[in-house]
Amino acid sequence: MVIEFVLGAALVIMTTSALIYWLASVTKGLQATLAVGGVMTMALLVLMAHTAMGVTLTEALHLLLVVGLLVAPIIAIAFADWRRTS
Repeated sequence: MVIEFVLGAALVIMTTSALIYWLASVTKGLQATLAVGGVMTMALLVLMAHTAMGVTLTEALHLLLVVGLLVAPIIAIAFADWRRTS
């Protein structure tokens, strides 16, 4: 059950990252694009866990916090590296 959630979370994060990259290349508001992508990712993760897997909302938010704590440093390092090269 947890493995499916983690794989689904990875798929949602990769899809949203691709959308963010596309929006950033089309628009000039990078902070707005990142904020929209972050909110979309969190909402999709909670809805996927709550609806498809029958997890309570509190448990879904707890798992989202754990996944966020694991993914946030990776995104921050990638963003800092991207800013350094541009």
